[in-house]
Amino acid sequence: MATGFTGAFAQETTPTEPVDSAEREGAFTLPTRSSQPLTLREAIHLALANNRSLEKAGLDRESQRFDLRVAEDEFVPNLDLTSNVRYNPITTNGNEVTTSAGSVSAAVSQRAPTGARFGLIWDNFATDLSTQSPKIYDSNLYLELNQPLLRGGGIKTNLTNLRVARLSEQTNVLEYRRIVMNTITSVVFTYRNLLQAQLQVDVSRAALERAQEQLRINNALVSSGIIAPVEIVQTEADIANQRFNLLTAESILDSARFSLVKILDVDRSTVYRAVDTLALPEFALDVVTARRLAYENRPDYQQVLQGKQASELSEYAARNNRLWALNLSSRYRLAGTDNSFPNALDRSFSRLNEDWAVGLTLQVPFGDLTREQNHLRARIRDQKAGLDVTEITENIEIEVRESRRTVLLAQQRAKVAETARGLAERKLEIEKGKLQVGRTTNFAIVTFQNDLITSRLNEIAAQIAYLNSLTSFEQTLGTTLTVWGVRIEDLSRLPARAEIANSAAPTP
Repeated sequence: MATGFTGAFAQETTPTEPVDSAEREGAFTLPTRSSQPLTLREAIHLALANNRSLEKAGLDRESQRFDLRVAEDEFVPNLDLTSNVRYNPITTNGNEVTTSAGSVSAAVSQRAPTGARFGLIWDNFATDLSTQSPKIYDSNLYLELNQPLLRGGGIKTNLTNLRVARLSEQTNVLEYRRIVMNTITSVVFTYRNLLQAQLQVDVSRAALERAQEQLRINNALVSSGIIAPVEIVQTEADIANQRFNLLTAESILDSARFSLVKILDVDRSTVYRAVDTLALPEFALDVVTARRLAYENRPDYQQVLQGKQASELSEYAARNNRLWALNLSSRYRLAGTDNSFPNALDRSFSRLNEDWAVGLTLQVPFGDLTREQNHLRARIRDQKAGLDVTEITENIEIEVRESRRTVLLAQQRAKVAETARGLAERKLEIEKGKLQVGRTTNFAIVTFQNDLITSRLNEIAAQIAYLNSLTSFEQTLGTTLTVWGVRIEDLSRLPARAEIANSAAPTP
């Protein structure tokens, strides 16, 4: 990725010391803990550890991984053990004959990628009558094979379920990746809202201090006879307005703090103080490179491509299911019977009693339209998947260009806002010099001070908007995790919530 637009991640975070709203005069804040400094990187780490939406998505991943394990178990041999005991007394003409019987069976079955099913069965029976007849032991060994030759036959057909399951698992990983990206983006926006609110409070407080200082200057100028006493009223009105603006800014700050705590899912009484600085990186990324990055990294694009592959496999399987059923079956049996189990087992493996059979079974369905229906649906899903690929490809082209244009425009707005703020400062200083010699009015001073406040707030808003546009652009390209150095496989190894909270938000 070009380094021009990744500065939002690489910027240095220099702690500042804004005053907590609970310490400000007139702030309407409930009693809380002392504020804790928090960087943007720490906020993201806290969200990855605590956010409940991510935790729910992580729980879903556990069942999804097991679904893949079940699909991959399709061609693994299965062992079934069965035992049975039966007691059956029968009375005939007053004579009771009791039959006691028991059996133990072991069956190993396996499905091959060709569609063949192998079975190895070992049956052992024991029968005991209450008459003088001796016990009878039977031991039988079966080897069975059933191979579809048309419907259900072939490696591609029988591997469809496994391949679709693997594609589904990849899609699930991409969906989890998308959820993490959205969470990180939301945390970044919320954190910057808090930072912007803090800076607005600083601007409002500085404006109030300047108005109060101007009142002292005006009182001195009135005493010297340079300006009329009536000019004081304008300054006092400006002080009242600045107090109102400060209270409003403090209220916005408290709301921003609550929003950050909510998205981080930490203790609701925690008070965080954003300490990152507004460092604006230069943006330099051409459309061709941006489009390539989007195609390589966008989870939704990769999901659509995988959906197309899955629909092609499903269509092939549905087409195969329309064929006639022609199966080759064979069976081989060894049997042994005796009055003792060892002898019966020995007779069976001595091949004194054996038989085998082989045959073909043909099934031709008539009048059953369900297979045609399933194939038609699968074919239509495949065609829709192809349209989805075309649609998202075109949409990404538009989204990349639009997002890049937004970044460039926001960058220009930030530069213009910085220039306007500098000119407003110079204009105010010049006007203050004129007031010292009585060449201007206090109304002009108040007006220019308000212009400076507006310019500074516009500058802050433009800088935040530029950084947010970079974050949105990173999400459009699908590079959010790369920019912030987050690895999906590392999320399951995050330490406990309390440990992360203590390490990410230390008490000053």
